[in-house]
Amino acid sequence: MQRLGILAADSHLRDRALWAAVADHYEWCDLGDWRQWDEARLLEKLRSVDVVVTGRSSPTLPLALAEDFGRLRLLCHCHGTIRHLADKRLIEAGLRVTNWGDAVAGVAEGAMAMLLCMLKQLVTLNAFAKGQPDQRIHQAYPCTLEGRDVGLYGFGPIGRHMARMLEGFRPRISIYDPFARDVPAHIRVCSTLKELFSTCQIISVHCGLNDQTRGSVSAEMLALLPQGGIVVNTARGDIVDEAALGREVAAGRLLAALDVIADEKKWDWKGSPVAPYPGSILTLHGIGGGKGYPPGMAPKPQVPAFVIKNLLAFAQQQPLINEVTAEAYDLKT
Repeated sequence: MQRLGILAADSHLRDRALWAAVADHYEWCDLGDWRQWDEARLLEKLRSVDVVVTGRSSPTLPLALAEDFGRLRLLCHCHGTIRHLADKRLIEAGLRVTNWGDAVAGVAEGAMAMLLCMLKQLVTLNAFAKGQPDQRIHQAYPCTLEGRDVGLYGFGPIGRHMARMLEGFRPRISIYDPFARDVPAHIRVCSTLKELFSTCQIISVHCGLNDQTRGSVSAEMLALLPQGGIVVNTARGDIVDEAALGREVAAGRLLAALDVIADEKKWDWKGSPVAPYPGSILTLHGIGGGKGYPPGMAPKPQVPAFVIKNLLAFAQQQPLINEVTAEAYDLKT
């Protein structure tokens, strides 16, 4: 029987009863006291299990594992971002890594809601209706998605889901993603980011944050959008030059909808350069979900279904889903 290590601070992941679906295949091991271990102890524990499950607050796997994995063969992450958990060199040395992959409907739906909110200028229209001055800005294009040019910067799982939702509104969809494959024939593929920004009225950002994308939505790119152009960012704050975007919003030239900002660690959302202006909305990196259940009504937390599916597949030597390869690693946030 293989050994399953739970290396997570999330209390529900450490509830043994929630892992009943894989109990016939794994000996369950709670590694929850990892905060008290030095690196040598962490290495010892990791090498003693075949699979390690991680959550939001899990520690970084020591790079020394690459020299000797022991029994460890798979890191199964319950969320999306994995770069803080596993160095690419661990994957290159043979560690398999999976994450939530295409479980992205909530984020894509949030981006769609933000896009429509800014297109129709609902925030300022609502304020105007309630007696405040009219602070809507002029838009140099019809205020409808039908026939508009909507650009998606990034065409991974979230970008593809966004494109599918957009199709019902009948815009012209363009993408920029040098790594995109199997793009539907009706979607225009731009060869440069400049081409995307210079030919669209609306941009929705869905790429990962890496050395190539950091700051890539620059003042130069933003200047290519028309009067009343819209920028939606549900990816990572550092992809966009937030100060440059703030200047465009302050001038009443662009509209901005940001679910992410550059300095989220300080949680200083009101300090964002776009925050003071009516042509912006900020959604606290929470647009993918809601406020949650009322007190006392929340259902019991569950292990994500994709995690259980991968654990069963691994135990039965079947193909894994949402595997992060060394080639895909650099594209991830």
